[in-house]
Amino acid sequence: MENQIHPTNGRRPWTIAQRIVWLALVPAVLVVGVGAGFLRQQMHAALYASMAQTLQDKHQRVAARLRATPGLGLSEAAGSADEFSTIYSGWYWQTKALPSSAADGLLDQQGHAAAQSAAQAKGKAAPIPSDSQDLRGISRSLWDAPPIQARPFAGQQHLGLVRATGPMGESLLGWQRKTHVTGQMQPVMLTVFGPAQALLASLHRIDRILLACLAALLALLTGLLIVQLRIGLSPLRRFTQAVAAQRDAAPTLHDMLALPVGTDLAPLQQELHALLQQNTRVVSRARAHAADLNHALKKPLALLTAAASQQELLPSADVLQQTEAMAQLIDRYQARTWSDAAQVRAVSSTVDVAECLHEVTHAMRKLHAAQELDWQLYLPVHSPWRWRGDRTDLEEALGNLLDNAGKWAASTVAVSVEHRDASMLIHIDDDGPGMSTDQLQRAGQRGLRFDESVGGHGLGLAIARQIAHAYEGDLVLTKSPQLMGLRASLRLTGLVKKAQN
Repeated sequence: MENQIHPTNGRRPWTIAQRIVWLALVPAVLVVGVGAGFLRQQMHAALYASMAQTLQDKHQRVAARLRATPGLGLSEAAGSADEFSTIYSGWYWQTKALPSSAADGLLDQQGHAAAQSAAQAKGKAAPIPSDSQDLRGISRSLWDAPPIQARPFAGQQHLGLVRATGPMGESLLGWQRKTHVTGQMQPVMLTVFGPAQALLASLHRIDRILLACLAALLALLTGLLIVQLRIGLSPLRRFTQAVAAQRDAAPTLHDMLALPVGTDLAPLQQELHALLQQNTRVVSRARAHAADLNHALKKPLALLTAAASQQELLPSADVLQQTEAMAQLIDRYQARTWSDAAQVRAVSSTVDVAECLHEVTHAMRKLHAAQELDWQLYLPVHSPWRWRGDRTDLEEALGNLLDNAGKWAASTVAVSVEHRDASMLIHIDDDGPGMSTDQLQRAGQRGLRFDESVGGHGLGLAIARQIAHAYEGDLVLTKSPQLMGLRASLRLTGLVKKAQN
């Protein structure tokens, strides 16, 4: 069955690069966008405030020069030649009566004509149209254009600006306030207008500059993010390549722990390295099991083959004996294969070592009963320790060592146990002939037997050593200091204290 890589809902999970892009770029875009918007608002406000200040200054200047004329009209004082005197200059002013004084005497047509003639003769104020009864005065720059209609300004309400359209269709900004005029009791509403084209052009230029800067900044952030992703994720890519290289059969493979990946990937590196080591041990152990089984089956098969070559009909008892032996070997090595030490250590099962030793020793007494050996067992009194591991592995290792000692012992086999921190040492001594220095160095090789007269397959010591290595222990063969024969010292790690009642 094919492995399910993606979720069942059909959506592909996000990659690390995609998560980094969204978590880095989206907040950056929001921050830059909000900052650009705030900067735009402040710069627009500064330009509008500057325009409002300019209009206020001109409003004060115009208000100081206004004078009442006959017929309720208003005009500028003599000698006031400036931008408000140039026709259609873009700078205009006009005054209107306040609503409360709208009924205060209207100028008749003749009075308006006289005021218009006088104003034109003096070059001070433009004529007042007859259809604007509340209009009191306009600047000469308006000439004969109709009054300017002021409209509320959409933004910057606190500045008091108004919008309008000039006689030439140009955009205007105005500022109006109630003003007292010399020679007139009632105040009037004076509005001063100025051209808005330069201001609007500046606003548009600011918007374009900010937009260009925003686009450039986002492009820079995107480029930097791409560079960071390539550089920041390079240890992960190297790590992936190193893991892929572990599948190669080349004699020199990448060392997982020597690969520089940084502190953030170091835990993953160590765990993966441990997993690869565990898999290597499992594979090696499985191969060793297969080799052991192959070697062990050769002897009964060889006996059957030799017997078949010597006689046509084999005794059923011999065939049954050899086939039962082969069946026991197959069951034995199959059980060892399933009881993988590295997997068993992940669970919380523990073994009472003293109880296991008693059972295995009792079985060895029966197995070697014909030799009438003295089996001595020395165990610590009230030991608070148990061993974390598989009972089958411990029985297999002890059985092989005790069986080997029973085969070679002359009269005595002694078993003792030591505790060293979280490790235990099980010493198995016999008073047999022992081994020479050369034999001690070569002992434990698979299938190696120093005396063919003694039964066996030459696998006992190799199997015990393999089990010890699976639990980060070892098997050491030396000369027995008490019995002067062989001492097999089995060291296993993983001791835990018994739970106190």
